[in-house]
Amino acid sequence: MSVIFRNNTSSIIFIVLVIILISCPPIQTKDDPFRNAKAIGAYDDGTILVEVKDSLRLIYPNGTPHSIPKIHCKKKCHYHLLNPNYVIITYDNNVGMMIDWKGSKILKRFKYDKLSIGEKNDKFLIMRHNEFTEYHIEHGKIVKITNSLHFDKSHKEHKEHKITEIFSLDDAWGITISSEKKKSFFSIIKTESKSKTLTTEELEDFAGPSKCITKNKNNDIQYYCLYRTHTHRLKLVNIKNLSLNDNTFDLTSTDLFQSDISFETKTFIHIMPNVGFLVEATAKLNPKYYIFNIFEIDYFDPNNAFGEWIINNNDNDFIDDNIFILPNNKAIQIRKNGKYVNDLSSKIPENNQYKNTHIKSVPNNVDIGTTTLKITFLNAITSTTTTAANISIYYKNKNSNEIILRQKLLCKKHCTISDDDYSLTIDIPKITFNMPNTTYYVEIDDDFVKYKYDLITIPGIKKENWIINTPDYKYSNEDDKFKLGNLRLNSIGTEEFDKLSDADKDYFSDQMRIELSKNIPVDYSRIKINDKKYEFDMTLGVNLYKFLIQIDPPNEYSDNKKSTKQVFEDLNSLIITSQNLTTNLDYNNYTKNIDKDYGLKEASDTLAELKASLNNFIADRRYLIIIIVCLILIAMLYFYGRYKNKKV
Repeated sequence: MSVIFRNNTSSIIFIVLVIILISCPPIQTKDDPFRNAKAIGAYDDGTILVEVKDSLRLIYPNGTPHSIPKIHCKKKCHYHLLNPNYVIITYDNNVGMMIDWKGSKILKRFKYDKLSIGEKNDKFLIMRHNEFTEYHIEHGKIVKITNSLHFDKSHKEHKEHKITEIFSLDDAWGITISSEKKKSFFSIIKTESKSKTLTTEELEDFAGPSKCITKNKNNDIQYYCLYRTHTHRLKLVNIKNLSLNDNTFDLTSTDLFQSDISFETKTFIHIMPNVGFLVEATAKLNPKYYIFNIFEIDYFDPNNAFGEWIINNNDNDFIDDNIFILPNNKAIQIRKNGKYVNDLSSKIPENNQYKNTHIKSVPNNVDIGTTTLKITFLNAITSTTTTAANISIYYKNKNSNEIILRQKLLCKKHCTISDDDYSLTIDIPKITFNMPNTTYYVEIDDDFVKYKYDLITIPGIKKENWIINTPDYKYSNEDDKFKLGNLRLNSIGTEEFDKLSDADKDYFSDQMRIELSKNIPVDYSRIKINDKKYEFDMTLGVNLYKFLIQIDPPNEYSDNKKSTKQVFEDLNSLIITSQNLTTNLDYNNYTKNIDKDYGLKEASDTLAELKASLNNFIADRRYLIIIIVCLILIAMLYFYGRYKNKKV
């Protein structure tokens, strides 16, 4: 959407208000009132703080504007927000003060060597001459905690060191230091620690900048830090098991990207409360934003995803520390050529039932006869040209709980990427989901697609992780009768079958019947093989074995209540479909050589139908009992008649 504004203060307020209230595409302006604006951040209640020409503006959640009285600094003022309604101002040579929204000075003047605002913007930490002081507001009053900390001098790396950054965490303080040998170290201490001596662990290839956040899940407190390396990559650090007695801790680290990812410009790292980190950078000439949800995702598993937000160079001509995040995870960015708002909640990777955080959604319920499956991804994707990845679909047998392959298809031939590059559609045969109230599973090989902009291949979905269910359906088959059809073996199957003894041929036929029943799927009792004989194929000029298949109607105990016609069509489709993809029939010794071109053809042999009818009649115990009773009665009448004739 495009809107034109005049360059004045009211337009600034209105544009920011629009950004708060709705999530929309970039708002373009003819005369840009934000040309000299800088994003400061958002308070917990949603109030936004921005700097415009060395003055501060507040926009309350209801849209009401407020100007904070201007603070005069000899040199440039730098602003940091502090919850619930304060501003930290730093200026000159490491001098600071704290004011409230009315402009009143709450903390008049303090000096510092290093300063850090808390990860939740609820406190701040300063360091001066190795003395650390943390300030926070409690019942409207300033509370401070001061500790004099020192490093263990017995460690040779600590004799000549320089503190480069400090971090105010939920219940601890973090510190990075650098040594003369250009090594960097990390130290952390809880505010209630019994020891004032700091211990350190080395940070591999540390270049900065870095940010740290606390993760407290079920009282298991861990800390995560993210920093840029000298090789222009991102490294994530996990800190846990922090001791209150001697300040020791365990530190592990991991690279977040594959080796072909590097950043060409400055990297800005932002804290996302209850999520993790938002990284602002340029990679492969594209301005990008990466979201790492360390609260849910284990990034020490290299298969896990990052949220990626791509900005076109034409829309965003610079990367700068010009973004802030609202409490509802909407990100606001003030740009040189316009304003931009993005709802980051859709970009945050999350754990899911299919155990693949790269995937945003898949269908879990489909109708019978569905012919497409759609996968939506967290980031834009493109196809892989070198990987032959398969997609396999299975169904779960209700009686045996056996998981049986339905189809295996090659993604290259059956997958289509959407125009927006965020979804993949898989084309599947109609026969795939053919049973009501049934559980199916979809398995996908690794590296079936890759990210469009980062060239990272995406892992697949393991068997039984993607579950699909079909709805219940009642079939009406009151007037259903048996149906006959012919299928045959191909030349290889005929040759192998011809070598069998008569007993083995009968066994082969019975096993074929069972496998066909299993793969349709239908109750074993509904499929019979009544006859097997040679048939001459005029095209091929060879004799091929043909089997007469009988499909019986369902009874009250049948799992599959489909009519004989529907089961016939399912079996024919299953055989013919396997010409273009792999089915379970291809793996079984008794079905792999069925002639797929021939399929299942209707039998029109009247004699065969009469024979089948007689077999059915005899097979039905009720009729068999009646026949036996009738024969006995006839026999009794016969002998009774002879007895009478003798007397005469």
